[in-house]
Amino acid sequence: MNPPPIPKKVIFVVDEKNLPPSAPMFFRSLAFLADSVLVLFLSAIAVKLFLPFFCPNGFFVFTEYYRELNSAYEATLLAAANGNSVDSSALDSVLRRIAQDETLISFFDTTYTVSFLTAVLYFILTEFFMRGQTLGKKIFGLRTVIYGTPCPPLFLQILSRAFWKAFTVVPVGILLALLAVINATIVALSRRHRGWHDKLARTEVIDLRALNKSAHPPHS
Repeated sequence: MNPPPIPKKVIFVVDEKNLPPSAPMFFRSLAFLADSVLVLFLSAIAVKLFLPFFCPNGFFVFTEYYRELNSAYEATLLAAANGNSVDSSALDSVLRRIAQDETLISFFDTTYTVSFLTAVLYFILTEFFMRGQTLGKKIFGLRTVIYGTPCPPLFLQILSRAFWKAFTVVPVGILLALLAVINATIVALSRRHRGWHDKLARTEVIDLRALNKSAHPPHS
């Protein structure tokens, strides 16, 4: 007798009673903060190294633009503080330059692209070679695992999470920033602190120290 066919839609069921202890939100937030600081530091170094190749005059033009913007802003505030009529034409002119000056546009585009790719590489390399841990997670005793197991995530899962985490650390536009805030709220309020990026990748972040304590209880 032939075995029955495997249904096309298979639901993966996990018994939550046997799941590893999920990471506390407090330590998960601290780990993300630590990773964000490291990513921004590495991004600054990467921008310093690569910007001259893609936008040679970028730093100089941006510095001059910032000086003009600051002067126009201070003049507008001073006029308002002294009760004089405020002429914002100079400030408006400087602000319009950001969308018209090709060097400034190239500077911001290059800076964002380099920063975003640095963030993606950071999360991919750390979670791949450190078996589900970033440096922040390592410090606070956390690990990303395949949901329902204590096993480190697969490369495609790491890749999926890396892009989302990079968008969170280096957001572009109001929409992505808003989505990041909504996802952070979901992580904070959900029972096992799993956000969209965890559910899409079928991963979660666990507490290694609690897991080790449960595996090796102290002797009475």
